Amino acid sequence: MNVVFLHAHDAGKYAEPYGFPFDNPNLMAFAREGVLFRKAFAVSPTCGPSRAAMMTGQYPHQNGVVGLPGQQGWRIDDYGKHLARRLGEAGYETVLAGVQHEVEHADISPLGYERMLDTEAPAREKAGEFYPETIDKVEAFLATRKRLGDGRPFFLSIGIDEPHRDNIPRPELNLHGASDRFSKTRHYDPEKLDWRYTAPPPWLPDLPELRKDMESFREGVKLMDEYMGRVLYALEHAGLDDETLVVVTSDHGIEFPGGKKTLRDQGNQVMLILRGPSGGPIRGGKVVEPMVTHLDLYPTLCELLGLEAPHRLEGRSLLPLIEGRAASLHEATFSEQTYHGELEPLRAVRTERYKYVRRHLEDGPRMRHDGPATAAMEAAGWYGRETGREELFDLYLDPWEACNRIHDPALAKVRDALRTRLDEWMEATDDFFPSGAFPETPSGEL
Repeated sequence: MNVVFLHAHDAGKYAEPYGFPFDNPNLMAFAREGVLFRKAFAVSPTCGPSRAAMMTGQYPHQNGVVGLPGQQGWRIDDYGKHLARRLGEAGYETVLAGVQHEVEHADISPLGYERMLDTEAPAREKAGEFYPETIDKVEAFLATRKRLGDGRPFFLSIGIDEPHRDNIPRPELNLHGASDRFSKTRHYDPEKLDWRYTAPPPWLPDLPELRKDMESFREGVKLMDEYMGRVLYALEHAGLDDETLVVVTSDHGIEFPGGKKTLRDQGNQVMLILRGPSGGPIRGGKVVEPMVTHLDLYPTLCELLGLEAPHRLEGRSLLPLIEGRAASLHEATFSEQTYHGELEPLRAVRTERYKYVRRHLEDGPRMRHDGPATAAMEAAGWYGRETGREELFDLYLDPWEACNRIHDPALAKVRDALRTRLDEWMEATDDFFPSGAFPETPSGEL
């Protein structure tokens, strides 16, 4: 079985298959053919830690990537843990196209991919980034692949930058790097979008600048859907549909205040949709309700591909849920943040109904967000509020996590149970958080 891993950048779960008013015909068609997970979570709300966790099956504090791999220099402690390395050893042709965030761009060879399409003619200077022609190269790769009876199976990782904000200047595309667009590969003018009838992110106030920014996000998600649709079309027309598992997800939540760079659900909840070969269990427009995490992808692939799963993996195979052999996989899920530029350490445990968050600092959020929405919310006092070091939310009565119930006597038993559960998880995974001694950034830069 081939594996195509399609991962977006900063998309969260804000797409049409999750009920949002976006125009995503390709993702909708894909969801109706596959299996959609309603409550899927990243284990970290920032790029490098989230993706390194997906690709190693371990939490960031276990694999070493607790901040950005680029300027800050965080690295996986053993690149032999990487999924591409494992599949390469199993005989797969391993191919990278577009974004990765598991190693700095100067040298991505430690990841172990056999081919990196963006370095092939016409070559780009930097591999591991997404370019307008990345999808062209993916289409060409798929069009020339042989069926499994004639060639090796492949693992193709396709990292799409949309709907990440345009925070890096690309003058050749008329993208100036001001983070006011949600595309790194396509120029559009936010002023020409009609945002008058758009709702802001539902946990933020209904202000014109937020509606305008959200309409721009919708444009980025539309472009993401277009790129993903081209990959799915190429798979179909190459005759590879019935021998390929396709995984569609995002690294973490969306780049708005209260989303990315926080342990709120809006920072960690992601789309996760799988589609396998016809006649197999990962087909049929199924919707799975219980909580799952990105850490479950590695063991799922091992089970599907008949590979021995490394003992170090922290997740569990999704197949029992998909096949109806299990009612749930996790009583609780865990998430963490340490660095993204500056230091703002957080840890959290989430059950179906409650979330308990522990902070190293007594105020937050500290990490600012890119884009126009941040200025509006900064003026409103969003950042640097006195939060205390513990937060407890009832996600049924307070889904936007606005009311901290940590001192509510009615939830004292819930609070104490979640405190204990988080302590036990940190001890079992050898987390440095309880000590308060956080590793220094390898580069010495924030």
